Parts: sequence; C-alpha cells; structure tokens
Amino acid sequence: MSLHNNRITPIVSPFKPTSSIDTWILIATLVLVMIGLISVYSVTMNLGISYLKNQAIRIIIGLVAMIIGFAIPYKLYEGKTKDIILIITIFLLILTLIFGRKVAFARRWALFFQTAEFAKYSLIIWLSGYFANLKEKQRKIELKKNLIKSFPYFPLFTVVVIIGLLLLQPAIGTSFILAISSLCLFFIVGVRLKHILLISTISIVLFVVSILTIPYAKSRFEKFCQGITYQQRQSRIAIGSGGIIGVGLGEGKQKLHFLPKAHTDFIFSAFAEETGLIGSLIMLSLFFVLFMRGFKIAAQTNDFFGQYLVLGISIMLFLYVLVHLAVALKLMPTTGQPLPFISYGGSALVSNLFAVGIILNISKYRRNTYENGIYHRRRNWRTYLPKYRDW
Repeated sequence: MSLHNNRITPIVSPFKPTSSIDTWILIATLVLVMIGLISVYSVTMNLGISYLKNQAIRIIIGLVAMIIGFAIPYKLYEGKTKDIILIITIFLLILTLIFGRKVAFARRWALFFQTAEFAKYSLIIWLSGYFANLKEKQRKIELKKNLIKSFPYFPLFTVVVIIGLLLLQPAIGTSFILAISSLCLFFIVGVRLKHILLISTISIVLFVVSILTIPYAKSRFEKFCQGITYQQRQSRIAIGSGGIIGVGLGEGKQKLHFLPKAHTDFIFSAFAEETGLIGSLIMLSLFFVLFMRGFKIAAQTNDFFGQYLVLGISIMLFLYVLVHLAVALKLMPTTGQPLPFISYGGSALVSNLFAVGIILNISKYRRNTYENGIYHRRRNWRTYLPKYRDW
C-alpha cells in the first residue's frame, strides 16, 4: 500500500487486470459486424439466402475467436510463444505454396482458410514482442548504446521473409498493407530514419518486381494507368447514386450484374448506394472509433508489448479500411482487399475478430488514474502519439 494526498492506494501489478474492458471498441465492433451481415444479405438477396447463412455461421465462429482472443492473457504471446507462432506461420505459408488450393490466379488457401489473413497478425505479435524485449533490456540495464536505434537487422529480415512468401502466393494487397503496418511500427518504436528509408526501399523494390513479373498484377496496373477500370467505374456510379440518404436497403441496382464482387471487394460501394452519405459516415465513424480507442488503450497500457501490439493491430485494421475505400473511389488499382467486419468471407472476419479480442484483453491492463501512489494526468489523444518515440 502507498499513501498519496492523504489517500491510500494499492500498488498494482502490471501483470494483473486493473481496469474493465473498453466498451467502445466492443460496441463498435459488434455494430460493424451486424452492418456487415445486413449488407451481405442486402447485396445478395436476389441470389437466395445461402450467402446470409454462410456469413452468419462465420460471424458465430468469429465471435468465438474474439472471446478466445479476449480470454487468453496477452502476455502469453510474448517470449518464446511469439517465436513458435512465427515458425508455425512460416511453415503454413510454405505448405500453402506447395499444397494449397489454387483459386483464380493465386494459391492462398490451406484447407479451409487463407493463411495470409493469420500471417499478418502473427508478424505483428512477433515484432511487438521483439521490440518490447529490447525496450525492457534498455530500461533494466543502463546501456550507452540505444538498442532500438541501432536496429538489429533480424526484424527486417523477418518482415521480408513473410512478405516474400505472401508475394509468391501472390497476395500483393495483403503484403502491401503488412509492409506499411510494419513500417509504422518501426517508426513508433523509434527506429532511425535511415533504417526506415532502407525498409521502404526494399519494400518498393519487392512490389515493383511483383507487379512486373506477376501477369494479372501487371495487367491490373496497366489498365488502371490507361483508365480501363470497369469495376471501379461502376463502383463510383454506385457511390454517387446513393446521394444523401441512399436508395434504400435491398433497392440498389448496381449489384444486379453491374458491379462485380459487390459482396466482397466492393461492398462499401454497394452499401453507400443503399444507405447514402449518412450510412457511409456512420460506418466510417465506427472504424474511426476503433482506431482512436486503440491509440488510447496503447497510451494507457502498462508495458511495451501491450502498447506495440494494440498499435500494430489498430494500424493494420485502419489500413485495410483505407485501401478498400481507395479502390472503391478509383484512387489505386484493385487489390481484392475486404472491408473489415463488413465484406463476405470467413478467414478475414475470424482473424480480425480474434485481433479485436486481443485488444479487449489488453484494455483490461490500462493504468488507473491513481496507480502505485502516482497521479496520472488524463490526456487527450493528441498527446499520445508524440510520446511513443520517447518511450
């Protein structure tokens, strides 16, 4: 026990829950999942109820995954566990390249799931644990050399290996998002700018080579540069047709064989047509809540691993939203990336809900206003980001 301003406060262990879960993230996620279910049915209702049934089953599996992610203490992923997870991920990616089921131009399926959807969070867990371990060593041992700024090249090698295996499938869109997420995490933990530039250069070279050597990727890029973008043109027509309030759920016309993949790659466009600007803003506001609450949880979490893990997951989810919107608005070539919690599909939905479960688990370990006899001034979100590179 400790005394502070004539009041007794307990000394709280950083490895014991000190707070309740973040209800904002829980509610926003559940509402997005329900919007997704309604959107999938609205877009596919002319094809029967099979899509609705399949999505409902996947949502149930995803919610179970979220509960599992919430129930497992996040500290268990640190240490040797993160290395085991990474090794298993690399092994599965290699097996997928050899024995995976080929769909269209890509070999991404291993049994009944896409390994890329789980590899992205495996890498975030490993990077968070790796850099957190360096930070803890820096804190406990007074070293003249900053371990983070010296940047051992092993994490860079690990990122390149994972991204390389994903590009071989090929999963260019997922690789791009994973590369940007890793780059953001490197910046947050305090990696020197020259090393970040090195990482950026390597990533750009890998993606340029992939676009030039993978036939369907090269074709998409050339058509985008030439303005031959039927899907994206229909996408923009759908968004524009929605107006302020939309044409009404189930009343959209673009889904009737005009807008391809309206239930997956272009579900935002179909949703915007039927709910208009108001519905679109509500959906995007929920994603914004997830992102900002993730930053707040990170700023209040007791240890480096929790901080980096929340930030990595939040940034990745936000990047998926940005890429999906950019494709829908014809700001970049089509990538085939789903809209988190909304698009029809199983692997992405289950992995994203599991990741939200991890965030909810970490949110239980936030600092209280009074902790260890020290008053922690409540700060607004603007004060969080600049401090990360000084930790």
